[in-house]
Amino acid sequence: MSESALPYIPHQAPMIFIDELLECGIDHAVAKLTIHPELMFLEPQGLPTWTSIELMAQTISLYAGVQGKAQGQPPKIGFLLGTRKLHLPFPYFPLHSEVQITVHKNYMHDNLGMFQCEIIAQEQTITAVLSVYEPDSTESERQGL
Repeated sequence: MSESALPYIPHQAPMIFIDELLECGIDHAVAKLTIHPELMFLEPQGLPTWTSIELMAQTISLYAGVQGKAQGQPPKIGFLLGTRKLHLPFPYFPLHSEVQITVHKNYMHDNLGMFQCEIIAQEQTITAVLSVYEPDSTESERQGL
């Protein structure tokens, strides 16, 4: 399975940091990003790895979008509540390199979730645990989201 991630996420350019949905299951998703010159935050050395938090968060959004589509729902906005255990072993993703992002759902209850996240790039691994929140539809409408 390899398809565009765009139908499953609420993000719009220039804030799109994943290209493809590679796999999605009941408790995980795998996405891919090719580092290209149009990416926001790109520097001469490449894309800073501190953006990994956003890559992971968008892959969680992708996971939620696939699950929502199965129930006939459009992609919804979500919020990053926190990041723990972030490990960045190198400073940049080089231009034109491929990055694979994997998220595993550890916990989900009442719109709150926790995901174990992993990025593989340059034969190294970036890891973190992200806590997220997805407001329900009525709450989103009330807040104008």
